Amino acid sequence: MKKIIINLLLVFFIGVLLYSGYNLFKIFLEYGKGRSEYSRTSKEVVTEKEPEPSGETPSKEKIETAPIDVDFDKLLKKNSDVCGWIYCPKTVVNYPVMHAKDNDFYLHRMVNKEYNFAGCIFEDYRNTPGQVDPATILYGHHMKDGSMFAMLHEYTDQKYYDKHPTMWYLTPQRNYRLDVLMGYVAQENDDVYALFENVEQMREYLHKVEPKSTFKPKVKYDLDKLNSVIVLSTCAYEFNNARYIVIAVPIIIQ
Repeated sequence: MKKIIINLLLVFFIGVLLYSGYNLFKIFLEYGKGRSEYSRTSKEVVTEKEPEPSGETPSKEKIETAPIDVDFDKLLKKNSDVCGWIYCPKTVVNYPVMHAKDNDFYLHRMVNKEYNFAGCIFEDYRNTPGQVDPATILYGHHMKDGSMFAMLHEYTDQKYYDKHPTMWYLTPQRNYRLDVLMGYVAQENDDVYALFENVEQMREYLHKVEPKSTFKPKVKYDLDKLNSVIVLSTCAYEFNNARYIVIAVPIIIQ
C-alpha cells in the first residue's frame, strides 16, 4: 500500500512538473513572439541617425532633431491605430504607440493586432491625439523579460535617471523630446488616471507628487508654467496593484 501511495505521489509531482514546464515554455514563446514582431516593425520603419562626430564643437545655430526617423506612412498602412513612437536611447524602449476606442484592445494585442500577452504601448483612449490635453497617458506592461515599460521602474534609482534623463516621442504631426521630470510609486486609482479638466488641476497635482519622486531631475521646470505633460505608466510591485509613474515634459523639436 505504501509503495502504491509513493508511486501515485511520484506520478502527481511529475505531472505538476510537466504542466509547469509547459506553461513556462508558452510564456517564453510569447516573449519571443513579441520581441520578434517589434524588432521586425522597428527595422521596417525606424532609421537611426548618425551621431555627431566626437570632438566637434556644436554650433549655436544647430537645430535639435530626434535621434531617429520613423516612416509613419508605412507604419499607418500596417495599422491605422498608430498615434506615435516612443524611444529611449540605450534601452529596449523603441515601440509604436497605439490609440484605440478603449484601454483594453491593445492590452494584449501587438501592433499587427495578433494576441500577445505583452500587448502594445498605448495612449489612453480618452486623450486627444496631438498632446492637446493637460496630461497624455501612455501605458505599457512591466514584462518580466524587461521589455515594454519594465524599464520605467528603474527610475527608482537616481543613477538610472542620470543615464536616461530624456526620451523621445515622435508622432505623424510633430516630434517631442521628453525631459523626464519626476517618477514615483502610486496607487492604481491615483488622481492622474482621471486625467485633468484643466491646466490648473495638472499643475496642482504636480506640486503634490513632486516630493514623492525617486530621483532629482537635471533640468528644473517651473511647474506653474507647464501647459502639458506626458505620463508613462506601468505596474510596480511595492504593494498590491502598485503603479510606477514617470512624468515628462514634452518639448517640440523638428
